[in-house]
Amino acid sequence: MKTRSITLVSLFVAVMIAFGALPTLVIPFIPVPFTFQMIGVMLVGSILGARKGFVAMLVFIALAAAGVPVLSGYRGGLGVLLGPTGGYILAWPLATFVIGLITDYINTKKWALFRYYLAILAGILIIYFVGVPWFAFYNHLPLLGVSESNLPLLLLDLVKAGAAAVVAHRLKQRLPFLKESKLV
Repeated sequence: MKTRSITLVSLFVAVMIAFGALPTLVIPFIPVPFTFQMIGVMLVGSILGARKGFVAMLVFIALAAAGVPVLSGYRGGLGVLLGPTGGYILAWPLATFVIGLITDYINTKKWALFRYYLAILAGILIIYFVGVPWFAFYNHLPLLGVSESNLPLLLLDLVKAGAAAVVAHRLKQRLPFLKESKLV
C-alpha cells in the first residue's frame, strides 16, 4: 500500500472512532440503538472506495475485537462483536466494499449524486440483511418482528445516506486524489 493510501485508511478509521464517540440514542420501542457510526460506514465506502474502505473497516473491527473501545458507547471486545448487534457491525466491511465498488465507477457528472445515494443504499441493505437475522437469532425473536422494529432505524439511515452522499460527492469533486480510489 502506498503512503497516501495508508494515511487515508488511518484517517477514516479515526473518523469511525470519532462517530463512535457521539452519544448513542436508545429509542424504547426499537431493539437496536441509533448510532452515528453508520454515517461513518457510508462515508468510508463512498470516499475511500472498495479496497481502501474495506481495509479501513477491517482495521476498525480488528481494533474493536482487540477490546479497544472504538464502538459507540465506548464499547469494544469480542463480546460486543458476537453479541446481539454484532451482525450489523460485522457486515460493515462488506457494505463498505459494495458502496465503494459502485462509487469507484461513477465517472460522470450526470446523476452522480443520485448514484452515490443508491450505492450507499445498497450498503445499508447489506447491513440490515446481515444484522436483522443475527439479532433475531441471538435473541430468539421472530424475524418479521425484528424487521418491523428496525423500520424506524432504516428510515433514519436513509436520511443519513442523503447527507453522506452529498458529502462524498462534494469531497470527490474538490479533492482529485480521492478519485484515485481504485488504486490500493
